[in-house]
Amino acid sequence: MLTTYLGFAIVIIIIVFLFVYSDQTFNIYLLLYVIGAISVIAGGTITSVNSGKSIAAGLFFIGALAIFVIFGLKWFSPGSVFAKTPVSWPPTINTCPDYLVQYVRNTPSGPENCCIDLIGISKKGEGVLKVFPKEALNDSTKVPINNISYFSLKTDSSDATAKKQELCKRAIDAGLTWEGITNGESCTIPSGNGIAPDGTIIPAGCPKL
Repeated sequence: MLTTYLGFAIVIIIIVFLFVYSDQTFNIYLLLYVIGAISVIAGGTITSVNSGKSIAAGLFFIGALAIFVIFGLKWFSPGSVFAKTPVSWPPTINTCPDYLVQYVRNTPSGPENCCIDLIGISKKGEGVLKVFPKEALNDSTKVPINNISYFSLKTDSSDATAKKQELCKRAIDAGLTWEGITNGESCTIPSGNGIAPDGTIIPAGCPKL
């Protein structure tokens, strides 16, 4: 029993040490590692003690403890891969809706940033967003002049949230998805909820019908 209590005490010390050494960044990887360490060290030690192998239990305890401490410091010390906390998704939002390509369109008022559909990704067909002819990429005489061939990135507002909602509505109207902007049915926001095109809040996982 003494060995068992001592084992749990030292494992707790490992948990505290790893937590402090990882710069207060307790994450799921560290939690899983600690659970594994407790299971292996305590389980192996208790099994050996119950079998009457006290010396083997002591050697196993010391060896397993050393291994977990060494790898714990290697994997969860500041700057290591597993010590980093998960980042929000998406890390960055693409310039254009999914599978569309950025394109600078020449207009009478000057260059305009927009996106073009080269593969027919729109769920609503060419009645909303027409497929851009690939030959026009290398031949300016074949560049379409109809607005239906372009997904404009120009917005009326400069406010980040309002701009995002405006682009979201435009993407939904065109039958497009846009990671970080819209899932094709509702607008996504950082909290995980959705904003319907009419501005109403939709709980995450419950698209507007």
